[in-house]
Amino acid sequence: MKKIYFLFMLCAFAACNNSTKIPDIDGIDVDVKVVRFDRDIFSIRDIDVLHEKYNGFFDNFCDFVLGIGRPDTEGFQDNFTSFCSDSIVQIAQKKASEILNSYEHILNEELTQAFKFYKYYFPKKQIPQIYVYTSGFNHSLVIDQNIIGIGMDKFLGSDEEIYMYLGFSKYLVQNMRKERIICEVAGALAADEFPLENNRYTLIEKMIYEGKILYFKQQLCPFMSESDLFGFNTDNMKFCKNNERQMWLYLIENKLLYSDNYTIITKFTEDAPFTYDFSRESPGKAANWLGFRIVEQYVNNTDTNLDKLMNEKSYEKILRESKYNPQK
Repeated sequence: MKKIYFLFMLCAFAACNNSTKIPDIDGIDVDVKVVRFDRDIFSIRDIDVLHEKYNGFFDNFCDFVLGIGRPDTEGFQDNFTSFCSDSIVQIAQKKASEILNSYEHILNEELTQAFKFYKYYFPKKQIPQIYVYTSGFNHSLVIDQNIIGIGMDKFLGSDEEIYMYLGFSKYLVQNMRKERIICEVAGALAADEFPLENNRYTLIEKMIYEGKILYFKQQLCPFMSESDLFGFNTDNMKFCKNNERQMWLYLIENKLLYSDNYTIITKFTEDAPFTYDFSRESPGKAANWLGFRIVEQYVNNTDTNLDKLMNEKSYEKILRESKYNPQK
């Protein structure tokens, strides 16, 4: 399987502070409908039929997502039966099915719109097939060749009691909602098509890279709210806006921007209840928001299109030409 992503992103169709002119996509011929892989897994149960129907995705799903091996490995049948019969997995599948029964048509519409924007910006790119599945809470998204898989049991709702029972952290659960699926897909697509290729990178490079991913998501889902784009609640969003300059100066004054220390980079750019160095009122991954602001200003200053932005590998150039200097 090509890549697995642990992503928590979102998209809700609300007003957005997006200064970029939204392109006209009405004439773009794209129609996305999710494939109910989840339904077949729990109803067919015939390994040969599933293998033939899903052209190897079934094999990779079992091996890389479920971790039970491939169909030709010893003990696979027992492992597969155990997964399908697990009581927690069955509860998750039931809840996911209930959501899809009422939300599937909305999800199809949102995916279709997002991929129309994708086709507008990248006309030569293929539109992937979208599968939905239940994985026992393993992975929210997977990408396998020209397929994107969505783990519906990771989007049961921020008030879903089973997450509390399983010990998921509150700061993660608040974003485990169906409304975030479309933005998750956009982010996974961006990370797959435009990976961070450097094995050794600095904090500022990671910030700008994550800023590019966020900007990509914004362009594919231009009607989402700021809070939804970043996964921040209202107070978190206010903190970032009111403390943009202070956060930036903190990184400069403490000589952190060009640190390649993995621990330092992680605490500023990865999921957490808050960004420790910026106070408990800050959101986790607050430095990624600064990265987005840098990218946003770079695009505005250079009139760069999305294709050129995503293919620009010089993070120093993006920082320099953004002329980023927050005043607030």
